[in-house]
Amino acid sequence: MSSFKRFAIYSLSFFSLLLGLALGENSSGGARIDFEYLFPYVEGFSLSFKNGMESYTSNTASIIHSPIFYILMSFIYKLTDSTIPTIIFYIFLCSFLPLIFFFILRDKFRINKDVLFIFSLIIFLSPYFRSSAIWLLGDNLSLIFFGLSIFYFNKVNELNNDNFKNYFLCLFFLILCCYIRYYYCLFSLYYLYFFYKNLQKKYFLLLVTSLLILTFPAIFYFYLIFLNYDFGTTVTNYSQFNIYRNSLIILSILLFYLIPFCILQKNLLLEHIKNNKKVILIFLILYLIIFFIGQFFFTNLINFSSRGGGVFMKIANLNNTNPLLFLSSTSFVSLIVLDFFFKEKRFENYSLLIILILTFPIYTIYQKYFDPLFFLFFFGLVKSSELKNILLKGKNFLIPTFIYFSFFYFFSLIYYSKGFN
Repeated sequence: MSSFKRFAIYSLSFFSLLLGLALGENSSGGARIDFEYLFPYVEGFSLSFKNGMESYTSNTASIIHSPIFYILMSFIYKLTDSTIPTIIFYIFLCSFLPLIFFFILRDKFRINKDVLFIFSLIIFLSPYFRSSAIWLLGDNLSLIFFGLSIFYFNKVNELNNDNFKNYFLCLFFLILCCYIRYYYCLFSLYYLYFFYKNLQKKYFLLLVTSLLILTFPAIFYFYLIFLNYDFGTTVTNYSQFNIYRNSLIILSILLFYLIPFCILQKNLLLEHIKNNKKVILIFLILYLIIFFIGQFFFTNLINFSSRGGGVFMKIANLNNTNPLLFLSSTSFVSLIVLDFFFKEKRFENYSLLIILILTFPIYTIYQKYFDPLFFLFFFGLVKSSELKNILLKGKNFLIPTFIYFSFFYFFSLIYYSKGFN
């Protein structure tokens, strides 16, 4: 594929976001409401930092988030003095995320670049990526920085480029990501584990020192809000963390994204199940224990929010199915599928999965948290030859994958246009 064709396809994808802006596209349901609720903070910070912080910290629902995104957008808003140019600038910025995903794929898999380029455009079909861009929400900016951290991590981990700059930039961009969405900070544990093994002690200490210096403003900010705004109580009220419930929801959401890849590798997946009956039995026992404890012994152990939960939760609610039974079943299937992809590097891959689950210690979990995070996480960090085998299928991989996620995108448009949530 020529450079001109790539540029033309990418440009059309970018303009689809501008068309979505013109049409008021709201493919994630709550994006428009979030914009109306949060944009006044951008306006407040554009007037003055003091005015913005007073407004921001006066609302307990806002202080659980970082104000950095609204501060950054306030500079653009102050320059343009208009909402639409500010959003267009942000859409342009967001359009770099698929490009970053392409660079991650290129360095990690090193196969046909045309296939990787086309696959990277799958992000433009993400209802949540599109809504975040069109309605000026901070999720995409955090993912851009997270994607850049993965890009530099893979330079060390996949390309064996031991230049200290790559170690530093990996953590630097993760820190920037955490300044927007601080819950990504747990991925630093995964990065540091590898860096500790690869770096000389003096360079590792230098890296950790740099990390502490760069995070000091965030530490100081959290110290102030803990001291002055009862942040601890606010976080406790909003989180209500339950690892059993969150694991069921997150594993079920992951299964939704894994379905097209399961179909592509169905024969090998079935063979894996036959050859790993002990592992499957362990998963089944865990599934039964969690279900029976939650259903019959400690009925308040696992309770679900009336909102969020992902596609499978919505299916359970629409069909009046017991959500605990349905999500336990889908999460059980999800673990089997994940084990198929994780089998070569189980310790590293399951460590990543645990970190992903712990990254969202909140009561209401929305699917938007994992879309398009799933693609960066799964194809950027997970170690699996099966992923490369899928990508090597070329058109046989791209066509069904794009059909599946196109259907999801258009279904989301229709679903939320009907007023569902």
